[in-house]
Amino acid sequence: MLAAQLDLFDARNLRLEDARRALAEGRAEDACRELVRLRNSYPDDPGIAAELSFALTLVRRLGEIEAMAPAERPRSLMDLARGTATGVRGWLLRRAAGELRHASGPTALLDDKAASALLLEAGDPHTAWTIAAEAVRDSPRARFLSYLADVEHRLDHRSRSRARYRAALALDPYDVDWDAVAADDVKSLPEIARTELELEDGVAWAAPVGVVMRVLPIGDPPSSASPDGVQDHHPPALGHAREFLRALVRATQDRGANAIDARRQMRALAPQLLAAYLETR
Repeated sequence: MLAAQLDLFDARNLRLEDARRALAEGRAEDACRELVRLRNSYPDDPGIAAELSFALTLVRRLGEIEAMAPAERPRSLMDLARGTATGVRGWLLRRAAGELRHASGPTALLDDKAASALLLEAGDPHTAWTIAAEAVRDSPRARFLSYLADVEHRLDHRSRSRARYRAALALDPYDVDWDAVAADDVKSLPEIARTELELEDGVAWAAPVGVVMRVLPIGDPPSSASPDGVQDHHPPALGHAREFLRALVRATQDRGANAIDARRQMRALAPQLLAAYLETR
C-alpha cells in the first residue's frame, strides 16, 4: 500500500517537473496542457491548481503582448518578466531583448538598458556578447563599449573587458550605465576619485584614476579633440581628466624631458593623483 502511494507521489512530481521545465523553456502552452492533465488526475491538489492558474495567466498575457504593436512589446515583456517567477524570467527577458532589437535595431535602449543588458540579466552572456558587439559596430559610443565590457567580464575575458572599460571611460564616462557595470573595482572608481583622491567630479576622473590604480590598462592617449557632443554638455572636469590621461600615457611611455614635462602637466591638473601615480610605480 505504502509503495503504491509513493509511486503515485513520484509520478505526480515527475509530471509536475516536466510542466515546470516546459515553462522555464518558454513552452507555456505545453506546460498548460500537462498541468490540465495533472489537475484532472489530482483534482484536490492545491499546488497543481495554483501552478495551472499561473501558467494560464502567463499564456493569456503573452497573447495580449503578441497583439501589441512591435515597439510596445519589449517593455511589456520586460515588465512581465520582472513581475513573475524566477523560473520563467530568463526566457521572458530573452524574448524582450529579441523584440527590442527586432523593432528598433542593435543600439535600441529600453529604460536606458540595451538588449545585451537584458540578456545578461537573463543569464545568457554568449548571446549578449553577439548583440553587444553588434551595437558597438553600429555605434561605438561609451555606453555600448561599457555594455560589451560587462559581457566580457562575465565571460572571464579580463584583458579585453578592461580595455573596453578604459575606452568607454576615456571617451565619455557620463554615458556609461554605472548601475550595470559588472566589474566591482571599475564600478567603484568614481567613489575612489571623490573620497580617496578628493576629486570633486569622480565620474569625470574615472579613467585616469583607473589607470593609476592599475584597475585599467594604460592604453593609448585619448584624442586631443573632444568626442562629438561631449564638450557641449559635460563640465570642464572631463576635459581636465582627459588632459591628465594624455599626460599620464606620455609620463609612462616616454623618457627624459618628455616624461618630466608630462608629470608637470599632471601636477598642474591633479597633484593628488600624480602623487598616487608616483607611489604605484
